[in-house]
Amino acid sequence: MVTITHRNNQGTFEYRKAESEKKVPIPAVGNQSNVYPTLLPVKAATEELPLKYNLMEEMYGRKWAKTPDKDLSSIDCTVEYANQNKLQQDHPCVVQLIQKNYLVRPALRSVPYQLGNPLLLDPSDGQAKGILRILRNQTNGFFIECGAYDGETLSNTLYMERSLAWTGLLIETDQVSFKALKGRNRKAFTSSVCLSTKPYPMEVVFNATVGSLGAILERYDEQPIPVSTSEKNHLRQEEGSSKSDVPYLYKAQCFPLYSMLIAVGRTQVDYFSLDIEGSELQVLKTIPWHKVDIKTLTVEWNHVLEGETEITRFMESNKFIRFGQISMAFSKEIVFVKDFLADLRQFEDY
Repeated sequence: MVTITHRNNQGTFEYRKAESEKKVPIPAVGNQSNVYPTLLPVKAATEELPLKYNLMEEMYGRKWAKTPDKDLSSIDCTVEYANQNKLQQDHPCVVQLIQKNYLVRPALRSVPYQLGNPLLLDPSDGQAKGILRILRNQTNGFFIECGAYDGETLSNTLYMERSLAWTGLLIETDQVSFKALKGRNRKAFTSSVCLSTKPYPMEVVFNATVGSLGAILERYDEQPIPVSTSEKNHLRQEEGSSKSDVPYLYKAQCFPLYSMLIAVGRTQVDYFSLDIEGSELQVLKTIPWHKVDIKTLTVEWNHVLEGETEITRFMESNKFIRFGQISMAFSKEIVFVKDFLADLRQFEDY
């Protein structure tokens, strides 16, 4: 048995290791104040669960939630702490931060909508109609719309909410658009965060220069994905936007999608709309698919550097079927449906 001392930004750890054993971290005596949570990573978890999605169970074992003293005090649980320490997606501190600071609760059903064009029942570019065909006009469903813009213009989910009693989670990082979104009285959670491109919370730079084409940059000197002049003008005409091409950049807080779902208490999703101008594939790669149940997705692909083929390959590897594609005036999106028969084909190669 040997003892190895290791120091990092969470504290000092001693590893007691036999030649045939994995490392088992033990917090050093007298230096536990900055170690969160007061749990010991277990050998079995290391062997069974790869450190892929940055989850609590990957580090602390499947029964981590039953271990006492797992919560950090509210004084220590800050967004700066969460970002700096790259806390796990389902870390109690991360969930607490989202719930307290980054979620607006749904408006009551009795509160009237505040819409610019209330007579237009379905403002989407075909997504709502397509998804509802697949789901056979399901009622009382749950959606996520990331890239929700102002909650009305080109909304993929407004019809579902108004006409079929759906609810969900609307995410929009652009500050001007989010202000308008909050004023719509949508019957869904709303949040002004961005979805993280890594499996932990992070602060990024948001490029809000062109209205609904806002996109995240991980640093100020990063170049945004080019957008054609015709696309800019087309969107400005549709949205009534007067924004110029003068760069409008500011810092934005991002959380993984799985963190957001835990915060709203929902991991079963009927429809996920992902339209974030280039970071779609990176966001999809953060999702622990074995922890969520998502029936259908539409994913914008035309600003993703890796391209449509790579998105499809990745989704198929996670047991989704490419159902088709939506190509309309404002939409270049792939439609995916969960492969409900995947478990019945495990012996198909025999």
